[in-house]
Amino acid sequence: VFLRTTLMIHDFFSTAQMFGHAALILSMMTFSRKNDLHFRVLLTGQNLLLAIHFFLLGNPAAAAGSVLSATRNVLSLRTRSIIVALILLAANVLLGFLVVKTAWNVIPLLDTAVATIAMFRLQGLHLRYAMLVATLLWLTNNILSGSIGATVMEILIAIMSCITIYRLHRDRKRSLASVSCQKTCGETA
Repeated sequence: VFLRTTLMIHDFFSTAQMFGHAALILSMMTFSRKNDLHFRVLLTGQNLLLAIHFFLLGNPAAAAGSVLSATRNVLSLRTRSIIVALILLAANVLLGFLVVKTAWNVIPLLDTAVATIAMFRLQGLHLRYAMLVATLLWLTNNILSGSIGATVMEILIAIMSCITIYRLHRDRKRSLASVSCQKTCGETA
């Protein structure tokens, strides 16, 4: 781990790390969105940058998981079909057999499975909670891969996700209070 950390610092401006840094910048726009459509579109671009980043870092499982994630995001814009989600999950398992070289290479594929279920079956707060779990899985992968930008990115995404979850909770609470007030105020009028 010490050697990998030393190499990470030395390679801060390498081509591979620059793609990770670009994904970091895009992620800040992505995970601050309350609108699910904007979130999915920006996440697709982020996943494509990460696919190149992990390919250049020599982590084919993470690169494949990122490509599958981008594909999933695009498809989830068009359909919420459970059949499409199951096909993507099957592709994820197949990728696992093809690209997993070490035990920790399973982490990005597990993340992809969690996020696939989230993107096809969940929305609002439930979507954000599932994506927070996926973020923590990616954070683990990124540390093990020696990714500088993507490690920082996942830490910031976790923070942004928590803030967005808070904002969605606050909005929901305000909306419920408004509806309750309208009912109560309407009854007394």
